[in-house]
Amino acid sequence: MMMDTHPLMDLKTDYAFKQLFGQPQTADILMAFVNALLKREDADRFVASDWPNTEIAPSRRSGKGKRLDVYVHSERGERLHIEIQVGRVAAWPKRSLLYWSSLYEAQALAGMDYGALHRVITINIVNFVMLPSTARYHTSYHVYEDAQRFLLTDVFEVHCVELPKFRRTRGGQMLAIAQDPLGRWLLLLDAAKNRRIREALEVIAMADPTMDHALAVWEELSQDPGQYAAYLSRRMALLDEVSQVHSAEQKGLEKGLQRGLEKGLEKGFRQAQWAIARAMLADGESITRVMKLTGLPAEEVADLQRHES
Repeated sequence: MMMDTHPLMDLKTDYAFKQLFGQPQTADILMAFVNALLKREDADRFVASDWPNTEIAPSRRSGKGKRLDVYVHSERGERLHIEIQVGRVAAWPKRSLLYWSSLYEAQALAGMDYGALHRVITINIVNFVMLPSTARYHTSYHVYEDAQRFLLTDVFEVHCVELPKFRRTRGGQMLAIAQDPLGRWLLLLDAAKNRRIREALEVIAMADPTMDHALAVWEELSQDPGQYAAYLSRRMALLDEVSQVHSAEQKGLEKGLQRGLEKGLEKGFRQAQWAIARAMLADGESITRVMKLTGLPAEEVADLQRHES
């Protein structure tokens, strides 16, 4: 039974997520989540065997390094990368492909056989709607031929989980959702401030040793002063990032509205000039007088006169 005498880490924060899912000592938790999401069973299950450095050195082209939330290799050499994102990021699919390609390219050694390159699986968990064209909260992507839909290669696999869509589908049926192998892990990500979710997960944990382990580790991390301080520091940094993005969006919106207003006023003024000029020309006024009273150049007045004649 989890205690409610202290605040729990929000597992949607990348630091907390990594502490629970990205450590060798909690490999059972990661594997349960990953295999539920990938729908792998029995001999096809993803089994982590190596936990490489999550820091990717800057490339010569971009000069940018990357820090991965969770990165492991399987017994069969597959690369698995999980990224969790709270705040909205522009062009997230393109960013995801950049990370995927970095991990795929990193396998290549001089003179190696391309056949030795292993599959790279990327899982994106985002706390915003990234794909408005579908109501499905879990979508997956591979490389298929357009007409006949046969697979070109199995080395590319990308998954997207959009948490707001998951929340819409679950309603109040916490215990029923928790019966689903993937649903219970997605519920866990929202459980920090939702007592009903925690109660449903505690029921599931009675028959699921891995969920029981996850709840115990989560509570232990939340009670550790050092871990909780590091979590709060990272959470504050993320909130600052979200605030900066929101501020930039607001400034952009205000600037866009101002430009639109200016263009609208300018367009309205020009139309008024033309209307006055047409009326004067219809009354037989000279081009010179029309130019003087409207401020229009001679070419525009002459063009209006041609159209009026």
